[in-house]
Amino acid sequence: MSVAAAPGQGSGAARQSVAVFAVPLLGVMAGVQTADPTIASTALVESSRALGMDAGVQAIAASISTLMLAATVISTGLLADRIGRKLLLMLALVASIVGGLIAAVAFDPISYMLGRAIAGIGLGAVFAASFAYLRAVVPAPRLPAAMGSFAAYSALTVIGASFLGGALADVDWRLAFLVTPVLAGLSVVAVVFVLPGEPRSGSGPADIGGQILLILGIIGVLYGISHAGRGLTEPLTWIPFVVGLVLLAAFVLVEARVRHPFFPIDIFANPGFLAAVAIGLAFNISQAVAILQTANIWQFVYGFQTIEVSLAQLPMTVVSVIASVLLGRWLTRGLSVPMAIILTGTATTLGFLSLALTLLSGSFWAFLPALVLIGFGISGLVPYGALIIRLAPPEHFGVVTSSRTTIGQFGYALGLSGGVILVNALAGDDFSRRLAEAGVPPTRLGQALDAVQQYTQSGTTPSSAEGGTALLAGAAEAYRDGFVATAIIVAIVIAVLSAAAVILYRRWDRMQAATQSGAASASGA
Repeated sequence: MSVAAAPGQGSGAARQSVAVFAVPLLGVMAGVQTADPTIASTALVESSRALGMDAGVQAIAASISTLMLAATVISTGLLADRIGRKLLLMLALVASIVGGLIAAVAFDPISYMLGRAIAGIGLGAVFAASFAYLRAVVPAPRLPAAMGSFAAYSALTVIGASFLGGALADVDWRLAFLVTPVLAGLSVVAVVFVLPGEPRSGSGPADIGGQILLILGIIGVLYGISHAGRGLTEPLTWIPFVVGLVLLAAFVLVEARVRHPFFPIDIFANPGFLAAVAIGLAFNISQAVAILQTANIWQFVYGFQTIEVSLAQLPMTVVSVIASVLLGRWLTRGLSVPMAIILTGTATTLGFLSLALTLLSGSFWAFLPALVLIGFGISGLVPYGALIIRLAPPEHFGVVTSSRTTIGQFGYALGLSGGVILVNALAGDDFSRRLAEAGVPPTRLGQALDAVQQYTQSGTTPSSAEGGTALLAGAAEAYRDGFVATAIIVAIVIAVLSAAAVILYRRWDRMQAATQSGAASASGA
């Protein structure tokens, strides 16, 4: 009589043959999720004009997909455990198709945001299910190598889909929103034939109250963080953030007391999980700051065109792809997780510090060392993912592996908004000082700052009465100084988070060794 394999078990040879096709497919589907917001942001200006969005509505439209993704992905992880991950993945792909098509044919802001929200929920579930599926298609000893390949296929998909979406957006913004539905439709067919079925797991109440608190709390906190770049004292920054924190605190209290919590809160007492959180925050922050701030300084200070920015950032992406594959293989062959964190954390720290070279030259070559080092550092997401899968308890596998996406979204949002806040604050103070030293009276400082801000938003050059090109030259120098100062601060943050991750991981490793030693002693007695 044959015995069905439990989740994550089975014939290593059989699973290795499945992985030949499954891992690339899972990586591609994860890449579709990552590329989707990039495509949407490329098409946002034209879609906003066509649908008559004002600045406030445009801000919500730009973030609603990401907010819904981060807020619901843990709940969809629970659903994957209950109905089976393969079925959930196909349903999520269908939701992504529907959401993309609604956005593509939208006739007003409401229908557009509805489509983006549905797409966000669907794509969040696609990414989380694709990531969690690695356990079912790869033998445990080869999981780090598979994680590296997964990251590489995802990055390559992001490059291809983003460039295709950008090209289509230049023709018609509606065409850009067809990229995700087409890729998702092809993925549905591939899932049917390539991925093995996974049995259902988990039982008991769904803890709807806890899920609602978590969803609303994440939306509030992430919206506040995302809005922080426009001012920390803005009501739309601190009110959602504070309300979100209160709801998350209530979630923790509720989950600690209910009989059947849908998320194992006690996992936050596990130093191994805290190490994973530190890794996820570090390398998502670094990725967000590197992508946004290099794009800003290239466009606003050095006059790069959009296509030139995309091409200039390619070395970072290419290096991250190669490094992810290599690091995954090294981990499989015996490289320790702490050493992997040290290597990637050190590379990232040195990368941000090397941006000081841009004070000497504004050429692309002055940025290249930083792009290469930070690109290598991004591969730190490989041990992060492998550790999350390793730590996820069987009874809560879906929700814990899905939390990887939420943690990553928090880190990315912190990087985006934190980078903007730091650069603007440091550059603004420097620019005001330069204007004062040049003899500009205090009564005209506000006018000068407004003229520069108008230039960054619309490309309108200040008039001669406002200072003209000389004003922009001073602003460019101040922005460059603020950019480098921000890079140094980020380098310190990455170094601290990496060190914390190493310390926490080693503590967890010692605890594991002590537990195994105690179990061996007990069995031998």
